[in-house]
Amino acid sequence: MDRSTNRPGRGADDPNGIRRSLLRDAVFARLLDNVLRGVYRRGQRIRLDDIADDMGVSRTPVREALVPLETLRLVTVQRYVGVVITGWTVEHMTERIRIARTMFTDPSVGSDCTRDRFDAGWLRECSTEGGAFVEVGSWWLRRHGAAVSADWLLSQRAVLDAFYKDDVALANGIDAVVARRDRLQIVERAARAAEAEALGDCADALVELATALIALPERFRAAA
Repeated sequence: MDRSTNRPGRGADDPNGIRRSLLRDAVFARLLDNVLRGVYRRGQRIRLDDIADDMGVSRTPVREALVPLETLRLVTVQRYVGVVITGWTVEHMTERIRIARTMFTDPSVGSDCTRDRFDAGWLRECSTEGGAFVEVGSWWLRRHGAAVSADWLLSQRAVLDAFYKDDVALANGIDAVVARRDRLQIVERAARAAEAEALGDCADALVELATALIALPERFRAAA
């Protein structure tokens, strides 16, 4: 999601007095939730006007919210057809974690390492371990000099943070409560290592957390 603090100019607000950027983010969050929970079925075609009417907004914030959803490969917007929900799967979600895990085990090294300190307050913005994984991981990559990889991982934050919420995970056949305490302890370990600038220990914790998140679907099926 866009964290910009820039104020919109005149004419950029909704008639109801809501800042356009906030309206776009709210529409994005609701669309993302509807896609991940299956309210919008895979392969379903939806008219943009129908989405706007359902949410009580104009077409503009819907169009803007669809841009990152399309980038995340959850929808496609087709001329004369409308919005088409892609055939995404749980495996596609865990693939995002696998890609990130590889970045920590075999990181690319750039020449633009940042010296930014890790701020544990960033984790308060996360709803799940998936979001925390992205926050710590993107800091680690930037600190390691892999800015492009960091930007990619940060772009996955919204979808991974939402996917591991209890109701969304359960809608996809995953019990996210399973071993949550263990995963939260790994998050705490990764954050402490980041605060201490212990990059090796932080990477180890991130790899462990990624492995735990990837194993969740299979672990739930085995328990069932």
